[in-house]
Amino acid sequence: MTTSLAASSLRTQQEQPVAIELKRPVVVFDGGNRTLQWIDPANKPRTIPAFIKQIDPTWEEATPDEHSVVISSGNEHFCLGAVARDMKGTPVFQDNKCELAKKLVLAAIEPNLGSTAVTIGRLVIALPNSRNKADVSELKKIEGTHQFTRNGQRITAVVHEVKPIDETQAAYKYAMKREIFRSRRNSNGVLDLGGGTGIARLYSAGGSLIREADAVLPGTYDLARRIAARINSQLSTSPDLSQIMDGIERGDFELGTSGFCFQEAFNKAREDWLADIRAELRTRWNQWTSEIGEVLIIGGSACLAEPLEETTKGRFKIARHPQISNFSQLISLLGMASV
Repeated sequence: MTTSLAASSLRTQQEQPVAIELKRPVVVFDGGNRTLQWIDPANKPRTIPAFIKQIDPTWEEATPDEHSVVISSGNEHFCLGAVARDMKGTPVFQDNKCELAKKLVLAAIEPNLGSTAVTIGRLVIALPNSRNKADVSELKKIEGTHQFTRNGQRITAVVHEVKPIDETQAAYKYAMKREIFRSRRNSNGVLDLGGGTGIARLYSAGGSLIREADAVLPGTYDLARRIAARINSQLSTSPDLSQIMDGIERGDFELGTSGFCFQEAFNKAREDWLADIRAELRTRWNQWTSEIGEVLIIGGSACLAEPLEETTKGRFKIARHPQISNFSQLISLLGMASV
């Protein structure tokens, strides 16, 4: 009898389905001006264009892919990423990112493979100023239960805590931990060059954010505006700034499919753009100049600052990693994952 019961118990244990882990302790999301970034359940960094498009499913079709996410939540239907851009959606930098956050973050809320439910212990979200009560209040609305469809999969998600983190802070901590800054005895800075705006911040030798040194700077949208002013007379219609930024990002400097190349205008406009950024920082950081060791340049537009790196003889330096090609764009995300 004992043997029979033991055998029966063993069969019961063997027949039990394998439990799927429903909890993700930490999920990170960075809704930048040009890209939306997160780390998926397979621990893979994901980057899609920062565009959103409301869709009417009765007559519009949006297909998800590696660079696009399609969401249905209640009566709202929208797509994010490349498909939203192709459907002439709205660039995120033209709106309030914190107000959009409840929609944008759904791109990052994914259950583990094989599950349709997920519990998130902490959702870390980057924002310009974690002391802005209105913005933090918007982000805190993400806490709670969500039921939505993501890329055709029905998902139930519970978010226990939303943790806002200041832009540049995660990158700074990541860089300090991995000794990317050569000196720990000096103040060091982070210059995050994005699409709509850039932001530059200084951190004391002890790691405290020196908030009075914060500088909001023109991003690649302003660079595109400068280029447009230079080439406008050569075109029959005003150039689309988004197409200029796309041409810069691709590196072919072509305006859409027109075949028009704006590289010469780019070179001259970039020189002026970087000179203005440096002049603003020189004024803003004047009282700390003698104490600054290095300034790490990060963000999707960091590569455009190579002349600044050369001019300052490496005091301003682009974040690089020998094995990660887009490290300057991912360093904040990687830092957020370790907060």
